[in-house]
Amino acid sequence: MEVSDYPPQIGAMRTRTLPLTIFSTACLTAASCSAQTLVIGLYDYANLSAKEIVGLTETADLVLADSGIHIVWVQCRGTMAVAPAADCEAEPQANHIVLRLLPNRPSKSSEDAMGFADVTAGGGNYASVFVPAVRAQEAGFGVAFDLLMGYVAAHEIGHCLLGPKHSDTGLMRGFWNRKDAGEISQLGLHLTKQQAREAVARLTSAEPAAIESTR
Repeated sequence: MEVSDYPPQIGAMRTRTLPLTIFSTACLTAASCSAQTLVIGLYDYANLSAKEIVGLTETADLVLADSGIHIVWVQCRGTMAVAPAADCEAEPQANHIVLRLLPNRPSKSSEDAMGFADVTAGGGNYASVFVPAVRAQEAGFGVAFDLLMGYVAAHEIGHCLLGPKHSDTGLMRGFWNRKDAGEISQLGLHLTKQQAREAVARLTSAEPAAIESTR
């Protein structure tokens, strides 16, 4: 599949790299912290460049911000890793997701899979992106690598919030076609309105549980 217009480059952007436990404590005690904030611990096992990391995280930011979800990235492994080890070794709590960038596709995954999320009907906390599979699809879609990486990451994050089901339209389609690739190139593919409501509701309902667990 091809896209006629190559997408514009994502400009110089900065990721937010707050230590996980510091952010969690501040978020649970500050009235200004939104319940729709999602903390993502990023583990890069594929040795991406800082520019690629910035591109993919900012793309995911923009895609999910359309649904009212604010992401704080905790760089746990890779070129931009800054978080203390203790902050990245703890099990993820409510409103936390672990995202792994893998250097190969697991043998049990389908040949066309670009990512995977370990979820139940209620969602989950672990997702992975298969970096070589995204690079292979980059040319076919005519979409910049970091842009496509960000979209695949956003899709798998979406599973962590919504569960394993796919939809007929939007970000959570099971298979992206040429039309979807065109929307990706313009940052136009998002969660549906219903999915956005469900994702925000999950984050909102999880916040009291997170607060209670710290008492």
